[in-house]
Amino acid sequence: MDLKILEELSNVVGPPGFEDKVRELIAGYVKEYVDELYVDSLGNLIAVKYGETKDFKVMVAAHMDEVGLLIRFIDDKGFAKFMNIGGIDPRILPGQRVLITTEKRYVRGIIGFKPPHITPAEEKGKATPIKDLYIDFGARSLEEAYEMGVKEGCVAVFDRDFRKLSDEIVTGKAFDDRVGCFVLIEVLKQIKKITPTLYAVFTVQEEVGLRGAGVAAYAIDPDLAIALEGTVAADTPEVPSSDVITRVGKGPAIRLIDPTMIAQRKLFEFVVRVAEEKKIPYQVQISYAGGTDAGRIHLTRKGIPSTAVSVPVRYIHTPCCLMNLKDVQNTIKLISSILEELKSPDQIKYKLK
Repeated sequence: MDLKILEELSNVVGPPGFEDKVRELIAGYVKEYVDELYVDSLGNLIAVKYGETKDFKVMVAAHMDEVGLLIRFIDDKGFAKFMNIGGIDPRILPGQRVLITTEKRYVRGIIGFKPPHITPAEEKGKATPIKDLYIDFGARSLEEAYEMGVKEGCVAVFDRDFRKLSDEIVTGKAFDDRVGCFVLIEVLKQIKKITPTLYAVFTVQEEVGLRGAGVAAYAIDPDLAIALEGTVAADTPEVPSSDVITRVGKGPAIRLIDPTMIAQRKLFEFVVRVAEEKKIPYQVQISYAGGTDAGRIHLTRKGIPSTAVSVPVRYIHTPCCLMNLKDVQNTIKLISSILEELKSPDQIKYKLK
């Protein structure tokens, strides 16, 4: 497992609709391990690894985009108003460093807000709405902002670097879903001989409606699909045990249900059986919020049997996510084992008795 790749994936900039640098990075990692590599009209990167049969197609998808910000207005003093692209809790934004993408370079800025000492008492302790926040990047006028390359339509992401906190624990931005991309890259590097042809799809615009995955699934028309994710780990002090969705360090999460999808039962049971036979620790994920690319894939064409396998991540959609590398390793092992054990679409088909 090459942690340098995980670090580079975490650090690169790529909010929804602006995944170009992520795509180029991944293409460089996987090109020598696949038989075909192409980009579709929406920007999905599709890597194909031939199996023993081209008629049995498996799609494994991980999304390239991260939550971000888009500059929508710059005032005459050089302060930039913005909107979020993807789900971001306004509580975490004030005071955060951001990286603004311009045509020629990155410009660093800080998310500003009304100073606490002049905030009315009735507003203190409340989250500042995104419409009342702004990015301060040092410009003193609209003209100076433009000279710096910052314009309406520029995007920004959190300015945080990947770090190891211990031998097992790492932190960084965009683990949702750069860890899924990393798992898929490692799977492509490791698997040798499999029966199905693998379509490894690095999708776009998941954070704004699972958009890229639907387009790719329609074109590929796979026999089954698995979405790879960095998912919510709520095993923290303020969360009651009944609301903990997944736990860090307890293995990959195999998704049974979320608001966008109920996993195809035969596929879900197959994935669980592989985990148990290979002695890979796992968790069953039952989510009452959120969704994955599988939510769009499973309703494509005549229906595609789908589920999701995820790495538990604390503090997703914030500047500093946290996860356990053992969970990452076990997710790589599980996905590789699933692909090796799949011999026919009949293994996951519903049948009349």
